Amino acid sequence: MHLFKYLKICLLAAYVAGSALAKGKILPLFDEDLKRGRTMAAECVFDKQVRELGAVWVPDLGPPIGVLPCMRCKCVPYHKKRRIVARVQCSSIKDQCPVPSCDEPIVLPGRCCKTCPGDISPDASQDVVPQPIVELDEKSGKHFAALLTGRSALAIKNEFSKPISPMNKNNVVATGRFSVHRRNLYYSFYISENAARPQSLQFLDQQGNILEEFTLSHTGGFVNSLYQNASRKVCGVWRRLAKDYRKLLKQEKMFAVLVWGVKDQAEFTLSGQILKNGALPTELLSALLEPAPGSDSLSMTGAGGTAIVSISTSVTPSINVAIIFNGLFMPAEVANIPINITLSMDERKQIVLQETVQVSKPATDINVVNVSSSITQAHLRYLTRGRIIISVTSVSKPDALKLSGNVITKASCEMFQTTLSSAANTPNPDGVSGMAWLYLNNVGSLIYNIQIDKLPPKENPPIITLIDTSSKKKTELEDLTPYFHGDGWANGTLDKLTPRVLEPLYSGDLAINVATTSDNSLIKGKLISKPVDEARDAAAPVLLKREYTNLSTGTVGLAWISVDNDCHLHYDISMTGIGQGRKMELWLELYPMIAPGAPYINKQLDAFEGNSVEGSPVEVLTDDELNRLENGVSFLKVKDERSKMALLIATVTKVSIPPPCRPYSSPDFSLISQHDIIPIISTGECFFEEKFYKNEEIWVSAKNPCQMCYCQDGSAKCDFMTCPASNCTEGKQITITGECCPLCVNNSIPVREYNGQKCTLSGKSYLPGTRFHPFLIPFGFDKCTECYCDPDSYQIRCSRLNDNEKHCCPNCNKKTFDINDPLSDDFVSREVSDYSVKDHGSEYQKKKENIAAKILEEGGCKNPSNPKKPFANGAEYHPYIDSLGEYKCVTCKCQNGTPKCSRQHCDLPTCKKIQDIKRKKEKVNLSDFCCSSKDCRKLRHKKKHALTS
Repeated sequence: MHLFKYLKICLLAAYVAGSALAKGKILPLFDEDLKRGRTMAAECVFDKQVRELGAVWVPDLGPPIGVLPCMRCKCVPYHKKRRIVARVQCSSIKDQCPVPSCDEPIVLPGRCCKTCPGDISPDASQDVVPQPIVELDEKSGKHFAALLTGRSALAIKNEFSKPISPMNKNNVVATGRFSVHRRNLYYSFYISENAARPQSLQFLDQQGNILEEFTLSHTGGFVNSLYQNASRKVCGVWRRLAKDYRKLLKQEKMFAVLVWGVKDQAEFTLSGQILKNGALPTELLSALLEPAPGSDSLSMTGAGGTAIVSISTSVTPSINVAIIFNGLFMPAEVANIPINITLSMDERKQIVLQETVQVSKPATDINVVNVSSSITQAHLRYLTRGRIIISVTSVSKPDALKLSGNVITKASCEMFQTTLSSAANTPNPDGVSGMAWLYLNNVGSLIYNIQIDKLPPKENPPIITLIDTSSKKKTELEDLTPYFHGDGWANGTLDKLTPRVLEPLYSGDLAINVATTSDNSLIKGKLISKPVDEARDAAAPVLLKREYTNLSTGTVGLAWISVDNDCHLHYDISMTGIGQGRKMELWLELYPMIAPGAPYINKQLDAFEGNSVEGSPVEVLTDDELNRLENGVSFLKVKDERSKMALLIATVTKVSIPPPCRPYSSPDFSLISQHDIIPIISTGECFFEEKFYKNEEIWVSAKNPCQMCYCQDGSAKCDFMTCPASNCTEGKQITITGECCPLCVNNSIPVREYNGQKCTLSGKSYLPGTRFHPFLIPFGFDKCTECYCDPDSYQIRCSRLNDNEKHCCPNCNKKTFDINDPLSDDFVSREVSDYSVKDHGSEYQKKKENIAAKILEEGGCKNPSNPKKPFANGAEYHPYIDSLGEYKCVTCKCQNGTPKCSRQHCDLPTCKKIQDIKRKKEKVNLSDFCCSSKDCRKLRHKKKHALTS
């Protein structure tokens, strides 16, 4: 059993597990995330792929092992207390291989068993079994409802086996709506107003086993959702509902449980069976029925109901109400019991509908009745404005046994959205586009948000209207123009919503039209109902704008993006005008802030075809990614898969990060001044003067030409140059804008145009005739060396200064040299002096030059200190600097004619060596250690601070 703890998803461990499993053992393979993982109990994660319960596949462990054809992995359920949890089990199929029928069987590529020609092997199908994508029938079995009370048939107990329902002192009731779409189960709940938001939601089977559990709110019932707070609903989604669980749902063998309180101190729970109902596909309004004021509180304990309301606005308006309820029957009432159903006005007590129906077999937990009637247009208006009350009462005890509740907005969590674009053949030279999203709050008001981009000033304000597209007339229903602002937004609320708006809204026939004085339909879009999920639970979407100009001007997109409590990113993209058959990729670029050269994280989210894509990467977001999503600026890009060209781009800022995902430090980039130097620890870049520089990059300050800097591990190191003393003739020295040191203009250096030609050294350019000190890492400007930009050859010549022997290094070379056309070979000069015949020396020099040329031809690199001694391809060396000698802080390697150099970093062990030498009172050459005294002091301070912390 000790092997279990070593079976992790890494190459070596997977290979060991494969060896053990090849012997017929069945062992679990665990795929662990780096820090946080998904909490989904009903699925397995293997090699960054999500598998549902019952899925079978051939494991692929990647290089160097690859596919293991003799193994089969399966996502299986197992019981953990009351929970059903999924895990991966893998086993060998070698023992299932049949005995070959020939003398020389072979193993075909990608197969496990040895076979003969014509044999059928059990491993014939070696492909990974695809995840089932079977959905429930769109026409039947897609919509479900639940009544959650304390009278559920399921006996719910907490982990200490104590009944919970008696603790529901306020008679809290809830109703739920469920819909299945693309294997996802979307859930919505209305809960009594006198109850706080529940802490969690559980899905259970008939035996009380927890199939899945979701956290619904933070401590104190807080939820960071604009929609859920405005609508008073509880929303969410169960992603990738397993096939076995879809079967339970369709067979009405699944229960929903809302839990109040924390895990160890649950206050109470409400539970209910998830049922099908034929009225759900046409539901337009809902009602939550609770024990009415004045009813018998003892008899009505745990009782409740819900109403599914459908209306028709045809020539003769009508209403249909399906009611699910319990708690209205006396113990002796066992068959054909009458129940009164009443719809009345809330103020006038006017009866809209009253009917008595019989319940053939009353049940403790679930009873269903239906009533239908024609009503007036005035009653329809009152109905959509929340002014109609539904009452369900016992005929035998009407005052004691009574449920009632207002007709309110449909219980399903829905968002209505659309992109706004011009038709394919409609002129739109300015590329005007936009987006809109709408939703209903808990009192039935329509909240709308509309963004219009690139609208010409001459067209302001536009005419924005809601239109009904169900007929050829395209009736205008509402004018939203008064709410349009100059910034391109129209935000407002329609309080008195009428049935003629509500019905086309839910049926998908409501559209937004944007007209101008010159065009009665510049851009438009039909509103589409979308269930609220993790992505659409964000505060607002972002507009994807056309980037690739060859696309139609009607191309536009709408993108939702959010982060959940498990630190996973969720996205939902809808586009218009992108065309069919194009393969695309979705990318996210994360910047700490917008500045030149800013380092960014490039993250591919998906590859897709079509006009929409939604999903969530299996990997959790890193602290750096979370930090940038919340405090930085990100770009969401839709790219063409082949050309990698960006088609659409959206700017994403201020993504809300849940509290459980905030272990990182969150610097406020908006408070950074232009003089601050920000360490970007993850990438090593430096931020200086509102610009980012790569690690080890050298640059000149944009504000002071005498200041040069280099980037070292996220920190900018800068030094100011002191110009060399000048012996220029009086009146011949001039100062040129942008240059640090003055230029001497005399007879030998005439004032003339240099056609932009300059000398360059260490990332800085110098005008011909300029004298300066060179900039050397890590010491800054070397005041022991003076360089000169030759105006005739545009070469830099440097020489050591002899006026300060104590300050300058002892191995300085006193002669002048040319950095671009280096010193002659001193060794050759000595050899030539030994020859008495001049020709012998010439022959030797030619021989040396031929050898040098051959080395260069074979990929060698030029030697800046000696052109006759180039470095061979692959050779490593330290560059030579006149004032420092061999510069040991930098190591270069010749690679096919190009030197690749890297600088040695200063560290604490090196500083300790320097300190030991100083203690022995020996002379220290800091250039041999690549550390300055200042660097060592900083390192010692950091260590001391870390120990103190």
